[in-house]
Amino acid sequence: MNILEEQFHLFEIDEENEDFMKIEVENGPIQTPLDTSSIFIIVDPVNKIVWIYHGKNVNVRKKFIAAQKVPNIRDNYGIDFKIVAVDEGSEPSKFKEIVGL
Repeated sequence: MNILEEQFHLFEIDEENEDFMKIEVENGPIQTPLDTSSIFIIVDPVNKIVWIYHGKNVNVRKKFIAAQKVPNIRDNYGIDFKIVAVDEGSEPSKFKEIVGL
């Protein structure tokens, strides 16, 4: 696996355009603070997981947009990637490692 395949990919919801925008991430844990009123998608190519992080103050419209768009993002990296939703306050340990919590 080359270095680009090992890097995490981070996207944040853009409610106005009903899509996600990519945020550049350095190699290693993601250091971007995860906003409680936003949704983030984190692609983990090492474990083949696409995480959908829902902040605790996210509205239903954002959740709906995320549910529609995440399969498209996943398919760009691999159709065999598992999609896992994570709610703020209930983050699994593997997710916490990725985001540096």
